[in-house]
Amino acid sequence: MWLRPTQDMALPTFFIIGAPKAGTTSLHYYLDQHPQIQMSANKEPRFFAGPENGVPYAPGRIDRLVEYEQLFDPNVGARGEASTDYATYPRREGVPERIKALVPEARFLYLVRDPIPRTISHYQMRVAFLGERRSLQEALSDFSDPSSPYIWPSLYASQLERYLRHFPGERILVIDQAELLAERRSTLRKIFAFLSVDDTVVSSRFDEVLSRSREWRAYSPSYVRIVEHALAPTLRWIPRGIRRSLRRSAERVLWPPLETPTLDDGMHARLSELYAGEAERLRGLTGKAFPTWTL
Repeated sequence: MWLRPTQDMALPTFFIIGAPKAGTTSLHYYLDQHPQIQMSANKEPRFFAGPENGVPYAPGRIDRLVEYEQLFDPNVGARGEASTDYATYPRREGVPERIKALVPEARFLYLVRDPIPRTISHYQMRVAFLGERRSLQEALSDFSDPSSPYIWPSLYASQLERYLRHFPGERILVIDQAELLAERRSTLRKIFAFLSVDDTVVSSRFDEVLSRSREWRAYSPSYVRIVEHALAPTLRWIPRGIRRSLRRSAERVLWPPLETPTLDDGMHARLSELYAGEAERLRGLTGKAFPTWTL
């Protein structure tokens, strides 16, 4: 895997590093509409995320450099991918170091979101797509579990500090999901400028919203594997909107809607205490106020 890069290798020039359920799928899609940007067709190759270490990867992870290279077009100046595993330390360790070794001049887009809603949305996503069947309170019960997929991605300051040990701050742009939702065009202009591409590009596709948790259902893992990893690659010739409409129509028949979980008062207080200090450190690191956050 860790061959030394050669001059003709096509590697990404920037990374969307997280956080899960903060808009990374939408941002990946928006950036791919820009004529000077190429995003990997495999949205989350997870190449730099390292060994499994007891936490298996979902199907589709790329761990060979020659296959990873094939995701990127060397003729496009700005090339990117979006692997949310890249900011989940200690669940996945050593990511900034691996990126530094192969892409020392990399830039990073770090999407963040109000920590408690992000955590709940992450739980909902895993219920819908990854077979999570514990209650929300049970899934969040151990704050110290290094393999927990829910807690660590919301510790934004800690994740960011790990990148700042290896990359200068001017190469990391932190974006609040609330900005991307409420001020999409201006936020994208800022991102385009950060990536040194034409920041005047506009597209009607920037107005699309790709994922709505209220439409999720508790799908069976086998269904997800078939749709995401078998059918989806073969049906790319069908327009995205039509594919999405057909899939949703079938899912409404097969599964009831997924109920929105709620935190009990005790767990909400515990999470608030855990995340409050991180949120304040993130404000200090970025100079951003995150005015819509509850912490």
